[in-house]
Amino acid sequence: MTAAAKCPASVAMFRSEHGFSVTVARLRGLLADKGMTIFVDIDQADAAAQVGMTLRPTRLIVFGNPKGGTPAMQANPCAALLLPLKALVWEDEARATWLAIDDITSTLVDGYGLEAALVEPLAKAKALIQMAAARDPA
Repeated sequence: MTAAAKCPASVAMFRSEHGFSVTVARLRGLLADKGMTIFVDIDQADAAAQVGMTLRPTRLIVFGNPKGGTPAMQANPCAALLLPLKALVWEDEARATWLAIDDITSTLVDGYGLEAALVEPLAKAKALIQMAAARDPA
């Protein structure tokens, strides 16, 4: 998957200023610093190798904070189909590292009928993903 891969408009992609392993570590650290729970960290390249296939470094990190997600699921149990949140980290053919997150806030409001104020806390996740990709300030 490259940055040019087709994705819905709701998917935000950021080119990392760091290599793959550093980007994953930065993301995990930022999530922990913000009180997020990492529910699962799936090494998809490892999973591919287990069935005799190859995949560039690819990790799917499933994360969230029950304080942010629970109200959405209380309002509409089907919101749990989109929660917890997910961040994707992958390395492209040129060995550049990318991060992506699907900003589900519009979908929760428009598709699931939730109040915008209820899902507003979930929108902050996009900024965390972008921070993981960014160069450290000098």
